[in-house]
Amino acid sequence: MIIKQSSLILLAGLTLAGCSNSVLQSPTDKHSDAYTAPAQASQTLAKTQPCCQDFSQLQYKEITNDDTLYIPLTSDAQVFAFPEGKSFVQAYKLTIKANKLKLTVSSLIKDTALAPQLTLLDADFNVTRTISTKHFLYKEPSMLDGDLLSTDLTIFRAQADNMANETYLLFYTTEKAAAGSTTVLHPAKSFAIAHGTVPPDIADPVIPHSAMGLIQLKVDIQGTKADVENSYIPEAIPAGISMQNEKKVLTTEVEFNQAIVQAVAAKEIDKALTIVDDAEEAGFKNARETFIEALKNSD
Repeated sequence: MIIKQSSLILLAGLTLAGCSNSVLQSPTDKHSDAYTAPAQASQTLAKTQPCCQDFSQLQYKEITNDDTLYIPLTSDAQVFAFPEGKSFVQAYKLTIKANKLKLTVSSLIKDTALAPQLTLLDADFNVTRTISTKHFLYKEPSMLDGDLLSTDLTIFRAQADNMANETYLLFYTTEKAAAGSTTVLHPAKSFAIAHGTVPPDIADPVIPHSAMGLIQLKVDIQGTKADVENSYIPEAIPAGISMQNEKKVLTTEVEFNQAIVQAVAAKEIDKALTIVDDAEEAGFKNARETFIEALKNSD
């Protein structure tokens, strides 16, 4: 009887351990195929024909809320011939309802690393900007994350139906970047630093880049304060003009602030001051502060 009870307890423990291991599986382990050897990844890419010739023909997944997503670039991904070379690509559409979004895009480094490039498109599939691989900087491991290549960016969409809003995201890499490498902090040094001891005098590992990899995307809904740091501000639709056959007069403080920032960025200072006067006349008190901040950031 004791043996039977012990066996049942052991079996239950193994079952729970199995469930626990499944639940606690890391993103890099879950997407282990994203860390295919660079030579094999390049061969797979070379053999795969581009899925389409136009951004509008890509298949897009939706981002509906603020969350953390893991985006694998593997042989299961679409392939597109970008100006910088052919690449696996994952395509997403922002359907989340928010005026301002902060995105943190990180490549998770393991035995190999993907040097990401991100292109953003408006609702008509026109390129608004490209965050090139050089903007993804190396981040040493922390309590929550391992080695990363990471960057932050801001998206403004004050006018919900503005076709100039950044709507689509394309995650990929370039031929040049896939042939490069990243030097990461040696784990022994990282351990020593975390425990307040002197790091050993050893060489840091050099991680080869690959055509495949795993990207972490953190989406954070933020407020509506005007901000020009690493952001794209869509051209505002003039007051009185309808958006998608829906008449909507643009008179909010956010719209005035965006117009001020746009005018300063275009070096149209007189126009910006006129907008400041109009905003203050409409009762918005932060317009002049927005103008000054925009001038500082334009230097």
